[in-house]
Amino acid sequence: MKPLLAALGLCMLATPALADPLEDAQRRKLDELRSSVAGEVHLTALDMVDELVLGWKSEPVFADATPVVLASVTVPVGMGAGMGALIENHLADVLAANPGTQVQLVHCPSCTAVVVHSGPEATVVSRGIDNPDALAELEDTTSQNQHALYVDIEAEGAFLVLRARLTRMTRERPIVWSHTIASSTSVPSMLRAPGQLMTADEARDAYLDAIEGRGDIHVPLRVGVRTYAQPEDQAAVAPPPFLWFQSGAEMSLTRGAGWTGSLMGGFTFIPQAYTGLMGQARASRLITGRVRSHGRPDVYAFFGAAVINVWGPGTEPFSGQVLTGDDILTAQDEDIVNRDTFGTLQGGLDVRVGSRMGMSFFFEHMPSMRENPNMGAYVTIVNVPFQSLGTEVAFWF
Repeated sequence: MKPLLAALGLCMLATPALADPLEDAQRRKLDELRSSVAGEVHLTALDMVDELVLGWKSEPVFADATPVVLASVTVPVGMGAGMGALIENHLADVLAANPGTQVQLVHCPSCTAVVVHSGPEATVVSRGIDNPDALAELEDTTSQNQHALYVDIEAEGAFLVLRARLTRMTRERPIVWSHTIASSTSVPSMLRAPGQLMTADEARDAYLDAIEGRGDIHVPLRVGVRTYAQPEDQAAVAPPPFLWFQSGAEMSLTRGAGWTGSLMGGFTFIPQAYTGLMGQARASRLITGRVRSHGRPDVYAFFGAAVINVWGPGTEPFSGQVLTGDDILTAQDEDIVNRDTFGTLQGGLDVRVGSRMGMSFFFEHMPSMRENPNMGAYVTIVNVPFQSLGTEVAFWF
């Protein structure tokens, strides 16, 4: 019995303890936090590299394109070689996309190779670019205008600090330019495109210009259909639907395109039915915000007025005479062409996506057609009948 109990005790000691679910959750949360902090550090470091190159672009260190060897890139302890490689690749991409910096990265095999220099005092093993004697030999075979770039990124509390310096590749390695950039890791990075570097103020101005559209004049193209309500008299015939093509100019009346105004001309034509011309003015008010948005659809409420001139057999119902279908068919064979000119007042909603395309819906009131027996009303508001219903699809250029 004793040997059996001893074996059982050994098995219990050898069995691993069950994992604590709370400790596992805390460990996963800690890993997520570490990953998030590392990502913010990486983005902040890349943002500081952009600031460095932007400074060279605004105020070049060299008057002409100058060969520069990337001597070293150091990163905070614990971030690993991956961050160093990320900084090197990003720096090369940004410099290649901005030749105006006059900094031309070049490869120097003798600089990166490990050299051994023996002297009376000691034997030194180092990179060629860190060895004064190797630089002295390199100075005899290369141009005096070749420089080395050192980029050091350090973590100091909640701040990342980038220290950059350019040295001439001679034995003395004199510093010809140096700069320090500090940034808090809690500040969101700008994430600028390499080929479109700009300062924060320039980016804000560009964003406001895009949102507000100051001074922008757009050319809209609208394709719309107007339908007319059936009259109460079943014997009468309402006008047929009219297909309109419109274009003109639209401009922002206020900053941010809160108010816009447009002047449009229109044309409609259906063979053997009708032909028409239209002139229209419209004012629109943004009701989904203070300024136009690029990230969501915008909704405008608009009102306007139009003058319409139509002629052809299909326009007979506008004449005010009670007509039947046979009367309209007979009018196609007559030599006298009916022509009508009338004004309209309209109001509706316009939904736009990025001010590039949109769709509108509106009711239209025709004052001169109030007593027309061929015209009904879709809705009547304060004793004002709206005889026409229209929809439009618009594109802006």
